[in-house]
Amino acid sequence: MTLTPVPVGFSDTGHRVRELVCTYRPARDHLGLLVQVPTLVLNEPRTAAIVLGRLVANHPIELFGIACLSARHELLAWHLLARGMRTSAQVSVPDVFVPAIVTPGTAAIVLIHNHPSGDATPSVDDAQLTVRLGAAADLLDLGLLDHLIVGDDNRYFSFREAGQLLREERGRSTEPQAASGHHVP
Repeated sequence: MTLTPVPVGFSDTGHRVRELVCTYRPARDHLGLLVQVPTLVLNEPRTAAIVLGRLVANHPIELFGIACLSARHELLAWHLLARGMRTSAQVSVPDVFVPAIVTPGTAAIVLIHNHPSGDATPSVDDAQLTVRLGAAADLLDLGLLDHLIVGDDNRYFSFREAGQLLREERGRSTEPQAASGHHVP
């Protein structure tokens, strides 16, 4: 058997090879202004809500994003994954984890989305999605530090603070615990 070299750029099946190219641009808020965030370690829900909440708060539609963090939980990149409607945004497992995997140095992630209604209480769908994404993060050996929901008046809900992101609790219950939410000054 002999191998015949194939010229670069040529495919005998007619399929083209694709290359994934990532570009980064500055994040903008709902007014179109550049968003500046302090370089902080995002290992506490309150800190993450303060820093990341401003990226999704005060929008008339639901936004869902992911913060890619280093092993020291420093913000490496922010990816807006979905722009939804007033009451929902569709997000799939690949939508969440492809940006995390292609961002160099990502060791952990924080998910965040807003509720345009202003009520930061998670829905049953929010809780079920968190369980699915937690299981996927475990398989990919990425730390899912938190899933935050941002409402009005700097209120937020943290699945971590509610005890719903512990590995042993993920499979037990998908019902959100009663929560009044938290307020960030």
